[in-house]
Amino acid sequence: MARPPGPDRPLYVRIAMSLKSRILAGHHPPGQRLPSEDDLAAAMSASRSTVRQALGELRDTGYVVSRRGSGSYVADPLPIEPLSPRSGPVYTGFLDDLDNEAHHVRERARVQDTLRADQALAARLKIPVGAPVVRYRATRLRNGVPYGIATDIVPQAVADRITADVLAAGPTLVDALTLARRRVAESLQRVEPALLDAEDAERCGASPGDPALAITGIAYDADRVPVDAYTLTVITGYGIGLHLTRVEPAP
Repeated sequence: MARPPGPDRPLYVRIAMSLKSRILAGHHPPGQRLPSEDDLAAAMSASRSTVRQALGELRDTGYVVSRRGSGSYVADPLPIEPLSPRSGPVYTGFLDDLDNEAHHVRERARVQDTLRADQALAARLKIPVGAPVVRYRATRLRNGVPYGIATDIVPQAVADRITADVLAAGPTLVDALTLARRRVAESLQRVEPALLDAEDAERCGASPGDPALAITGIAYDADRVPVDAYTLTVITGYGIGLHLTRVEPAP
């Protein structure tokens, strides 16, 4: 899980990510008018020009639209599906941080099969109901120690580019997507408690019914096309850290 933007990031980027997290959590639903630049500047302890730059960042990435004489509004539709119904906090971060962590991660005992998308999966991947998809499952290891089970479901058109050579060269399926030129550019995750079933427990050397953490989400490519509906089931004993930073006033 990527860390939220820290003090090494420009202030306008931190403000943009903070606003994006509230949008994706449903606090600012699609079509809603955002607070004025003056109100945002006061709330964020920043200058109006910095807030304006943050809103420009969100416009450029498709999360906000501006209406002359009226203000800034949450885009409708959004580039990616928000968590709904209204969720708890969404901690925003950067995929390059997650990529750095991935140098320590590998997958083993990877298997795959072909399925037909049911209504829920079709909606997540924005494909027709009944369309073929390929499911990959593997034991995820960090520094050689199993810590969970990775399940990735990708549309058939994406799977066709993940050849055996590409799959063998990718330590994880996310790496394979990059090698197949469908690099993940953005994703949104939901974290919920879970219990290990017998199959997952055997893969990790745990016991059925042991507590786990299920991280589910959708990964999008640079064109914001869904390329992966994934679940990472994390077993007990593996911690996930969050780095939280308060936005300081602009100099």
